[in-house]
Amino acid sequence: MKTLDADWLTKDWIDAEYKKYVVLAYLQAVRQRFDAYKLCPDIPELRHHYETSLRFQRGKGTLNANFPKRVSGITGPPPQIEYKTELTDDPLMAEMDQIVSFALPRFNQMLTEGQQIWQDVAGALTLEPVGLLPIKPAEGYLFLHFRQGYETAIYQFTATLYTNGEPGGRFVRLSFLDRVRRGLTTPFEALKLDLIRRYTHLPNPATYRLESRHLYPEEETLLPIARQMLARAVA
Repeated sequence: MKTLDADWLTKDWIDAEYKKYVVLAYLQAVRQRFDAYKLCPDIPELRHHYETSLRFQRGKGTLNANFPKRVSGITGPPPQIEYKTELTDDPLMAEMDQIVSFALPRFNQMLTEGQQIWQDVAGALTLEPVGLLPIKPAEGYLFLHFRQGYETAIYQFTATLYTNGEPGGRFVRLSFLDRVRRGLTTPFEALKLDLIRRYTHLPNPATYRLESRHLYPEEETLLPIARQMLARAVA
């Protein structure tokens, strides 16, 4: 999978034409994965590149604004003093500025497209509890089921302590347990009872069923979205 290094801006040659090629090749690979509904790890990586580039651009603007200035002339009427910064932009910084100005809007556009696909996929998913939930549903099971199939993936989930960086305020860890074929006459409640018998350390697990109307990639898309939906559900 083609990725973009965190230090892509300063790695190898700092040349605008070369870096434009690097960025475009990376974004082309991301678009191909988005077209296949493979959203992670590209969305978090795109967000990182966008935010890093934005900080660089804003930091350079702040440096220019705070650098000492000298009077360069008077215009008018009315009389108005003009100032010129004493900061000179060396060729290397000018090249990096050109690269970031090229990459920033393209990172933002691709990130926006990925987030829209994320919302579309999430809208095609249904998360519902299986049976009664405990008072504190911080640990339990997730049944991942495609409406058009008979196979169900079973994951154990654990919600961590509260954090400001996650939707719903909690981070959810998922661990794969099993993949079973479920007949039309086998309810999800029966799967839950079987898990309780097999894993006695969770006598009253919070259990949810996530149903997908379409066959989306499990690892790259459904599980990241499932974590987000579970975090909100157990908040």
